[in-house]
Amino acid sequence: MSNHITFGIVANLDKKIVWQIVPQFLAILQKKGVDAIVADDIYANLPVSDLVRASCEKSKLGARCDIVIAFGGDGTMLATARDVGRSGVPILGVNVGRFGFLAEISIDELYSKIDDLIAGNYEVESRMALEAVLSTAKRKRQYYAFNDVVLDKGGVPRTIFIETYIDDEYLNTYNADGLIVSTPTGSTAYSLSAGGPLLSPDMNSLLITPICPHSLSQRPLAIKEDKVIKIKAWSESGRMLFSADGQKVAVVTTGDIIEVRKSPDPVRLVKCSGKSFYQVLRTKLNWGEDKKL
Repeated sequence: MSNHITFGIVANLDKKIVWQIVPQFLAILQKKGVDAIVADDIYANLPVSDLVRASCEKSKLGARCDIVIAFGGDGTMLATARDVGRSGVPILGVNVGRFGFLAEISIDELYSKIDDLIAGNYEVESRMALEAVLSTAKRKRQYYAFNDVVLDKGGVPRTIFIETYIDDEYLNTYNADGLIVSTPTGSTAYSLSAGGPLLSPDMNSLLITPICPHSLSQRPLAIKEDKVIKIKAWSESGRMLFSADGQKVAVVTTGDIIEVRKSPDPVRLVKCSGKSFYQVLRTKLNWGEDKKL
């Protein structure tokens, strides 16, 4: 039955439209003689057993597929990047949500691009990812993030103090609600909400953005991609929270150390919409429109 390419399919099953779209898409692939492997949760919940070759854990799709299609929004893309990004498999995001920078195409665009995807007629863009190591008194834990890693005050009312170093050179002690270290891709996410600048995704930079700093002089800072950022923090409660892409959370206590650097494994995104980063900005942020009050 098989064409030479194998599609991997992941989806946000909380979005009801996905329950219709995924079986329809798989049926089209089957008619075209293309194999598909779906994530285990899709196989368990949707009527797709006759439409796919197999199912597997999301983290194993990268080793078994030539391309992974993620049906959802930016959250789904972040989770997919975490699951398969290190494998190097290209990922295409299909936006079934309301607002997204990472999901490349709409459902209608996907159907019009199926033959190109099967033939491999698309570009692949490498995007920087982050590697973070959280060292506590008991162990070290490593995290992989596509957008950002965040240290925050964990819901307590007072600010925390965040001692920050660049390649072991002291930079600053931020008195703030938290600190964001983001990739250029992540500059459109939490960092943007915290007052950080927008960076073009092809820039070779890491972005440090304080969250609600106590002093207006504590501004966001972009540094070279080959730097290592070391963070030590303390608070009155002695307890803070660390997260990677808002999806992996760990408790941080006084004395713990966080080191953040560029990951050697970029996330590879399928580009087939023909839209540039600047076109996406204009669309998502309503730039270029005459909106006089």
